[in-house]
Amino acid sequence: MLHMDKTLSPPTKPPRVSVPVTDEVLQVFQRLAAASGMSTGKAMAEWLADTLEAAEYMAQTLERARAAPKVVVREMHAYALGLADETGELMRQLARKSQADRDSGRAAVAPPAGTDGLPIPPSCNTGGKLPQPTQQDQDRLPALSAKLKTKAAAKKGSPVPKKGNT
Repeated sequence: MLHMDKTLSPPTKPPRVSVPVTDEVLQVFQRLAAASGMSTGKAMAEWLADTLEAAEYMAQTLERARAAPKVVVREMHAYALGLADETGELMRQLARKSQADRDSGRAAVAPPAGTDGLPIPPSCNTGGKLPQPTQQDQDRLPALSAKLKTKAAAKKGSPVPKKGNT
């Protein structure tokens, strides 16, 4: 006979859930699983466990936003402004360090390959505007121009242009 007052022991395995995902998400987690030597489900579970703190923060924020949306919006706005201030200060520190390195004659990083140290357009949305060339850049332009013409002529198989024929 069954005893109804007996409690069952807790399950030893974590609960399993079915989560619909896009093909793209599935492929990424399959690659992550293969690279890590684990199942796709375990890779997803570990990823979710690693991001639990962020999910908890989002859940709390959304719950608070339902109760007092204006308060949460003001908090998020203040947070974003603070983050922008911190990021701006970090960028200014990096610019000062970079300028100090240039002033002392040592470059913080090597110039990108193929640029001969001339400035390249920034990767951000500036409309392709370049910083104003320095005097050192302008002094190197004639030599670089001749070098590029020589390379172009060599690719075409035509004779190298002589000085004065440019």
